[in-house]
Amino acid sequence: MENQKEREIKELREKIMAKRQEVEFDKTDIDLTAEFASENRENPDVSEEFKNFNDPAGNAIDKGELKELTDAEEDLIRLIDRLNKLTHEEN
Repeated sequence: MENQKEREIKELREKIMAKRQEVEFDKTDIDLTAEFASENRENPDVSEEFKNFNDPAGNAIDKGELKELTDAEEDLIRLIDRLNKLTHEEN
């Protein structure tokens, strides 16, 4: 019984680490998209870019990416809550 709980705790910790990496990667990707969106507007080479020339950098971020990031952050919180409950049951 105790080994099962220890395995579950170990698995949760691994999932938390993976989810943290996913969240950090997604945040970095979104930050870079917003940061470089303004550079893409400086020299519009194609008409599509020219149409979006005055759009704020935030418009370059896909709403789906923001939703994925929010979902990943919520998953991370749930995993941490589960880990906290398991470790407190142990004590």
